[in-house]
Amino acid sequence: MASQDEEFTSIFKEVYANLCRFLECLLGERSAAQDIAQESFLRLHRFGLYRLPPNEARFWLFRVARNLALNEMQKNQTRMRLSAKAADVFRDRAPDPEEDFMQAESNQVVRDLLEHLPERQRTALLLREQEEMSYKEIARVLGISESHVKTDIFRARKLLRERWHELHKTSAKLCQR
Repeated sequence: MASQDEEFTSIFKEVYANLCRFLECLLGERSAAQDIAQESFLRLHRFGLYRLPPNEARFWLFRVARNLALNEMQKNQTRMRLSAKAADVFRDRAPDPEEDFMQAESNQVVRDLLEHLPERQRTALLLREQEEMSYKEIARVLGISESHVKTDIFRARKLLRERWHELHKTSAKLCQR
């Protein structure tokens, strides 16, 4: 047991500073980086150093730390998105009929454009944007490969962009007359 503790201490001394530096660059925040680095070492201790192949602890720690950092970044993005939505709800806003009309018109144009997309592209895009599903989840829903999902979403976005620009060019020409 003493040799495992010594080995763990040795790995900690060798890896901790580099792991913190990596996480700080990834997260942009020193205290969060240190917390995640410490959590990674706790998980290594719980997992058991003896269960890893020799010389794999460093890679294991970086992999676990990266996953924890990605989870933390996702949580932060969700928190920011929710707080922005809450702020919008509570923000006093004088009704602007012109702005409301323009927003309703834009929403209708987008709905019309979406209707003219091929069904699979429309479905994939809506699952991605509205339901925030991953490509893998969308592939499971649609029963197609992830590469097909990526292609469908790319094509849907491209087609929407092209049609949107065409509409704006047409409306600009009409306004010039």
